[in-house]
Amino acid sequence: LDDLQWADKESLELLTSLIVDVDQLDSHQRCISFVVTYRSNEKDKNQSLVDCIESIERSNATQVTRMQLGGMDIEGTNAMIADALKLPIRLTRPLSVAVHQKTLGNPLFVKVFLTMLFEEHAISYSFKKKRWLWDMNIIHQRSMDRELAAILSEKLLSMSREVQETLTFVACFGMRIRKDVLSMASYDSEEASRILSCLKIAVKESILDEDDEYFSFPHDLIQQAAYERVHEKELRSYHFSIGLQILKKAIHTTRAEPLSLVAFIALEQIIMAKDMTVPDPKVRMSLALLFLRAGKHSIQVAAFPSALSYFERGLSFLGEDGWELNHELSL
Repeated sequence: LDDLQWADKESLELLTSLIVDVDQLDSHQRCISFVVTYRSNEKDKNQSLVDCIESIERSNATQVTRMQLGGMDIEGTNAMIADALKLPIRLTRPLSVAVHQKTLGNPLFVKVFLTMLFEEHAISYSFKKKRWLWDMNIIHQRSMDRELAAILSEKLLSMSREVQETLTFVACFGMRIRKDVLSMASYDSEEASRILSCLKIAVKESILDEDDEYFSFPHDLIQQAAYERVHEKELRSYHFSIGLQILKKAIHTTRAEPLSLVAFIALEQIIMAKDMTVPDPKVRMSLALLFLRAGKHSIQVAAFPSALSYFERGLSFLGEDGWELNHELSL
């Protein structure tokens, strides 16, 4: 489990219960290993995470092993650069020492710094010598004193407007988006194809990663840079249109049937749209009913804070006169 500093209270309580209650299982069922990561410098911002860690450490039910992950040492940085440039480590060591001094061995910083050097022609390929060459004078003069977010924002802004808008679209889902959800968020096959082409460009530029199921941002600062490139009002519009578009394709069930996971993803998008107004009363009523179903489902699985969020958002679509016009639904 990665990035626990962003986990919600319910998820952390579930994780704590799974770990500290392992002694309630039969001996042959206790062979469970949990590997979790979080940023120590952001831990204190999430009191639920602090409580989770303290509860697990106080428990005698399981053995806890801590590992502090820092930046790479010079040898690790050199191995990474030698592999990227396809050169022996003895040749890349002077370059690696300089890069390590600038980046402190942070893998993402190393990657970004090397890309910057390449774009500024401080690193270039020599067809005559059939290998990569670099200018140490330029590298020593170059600094990483700017915030990484600013550097990544510059890289994003250097891409075409269409790619930038697509990255903002993806960033609305967080750190990653399932490919099937991506297709459902598209209006038609033509738009889906256009979005996919833009994402492939971003993957080629190392702004995004891709696997069989997901497109994902390699670092939260990249996601943040893509998300914050537009004003908050425009972001709310992004979230709302995404949520509605997914719901159009995801809701094919009767009220008696449970909502799909994709439908919950869509409802979360609408919640993130905050106070977006919906002029069509039929759409408002449909959304109110969907949030009612989502809230009831959350109560059944004991996700009470989520249920409250769904109910509150659903009530907002009934308006100030909802108590009179839709009394039964408001109850």
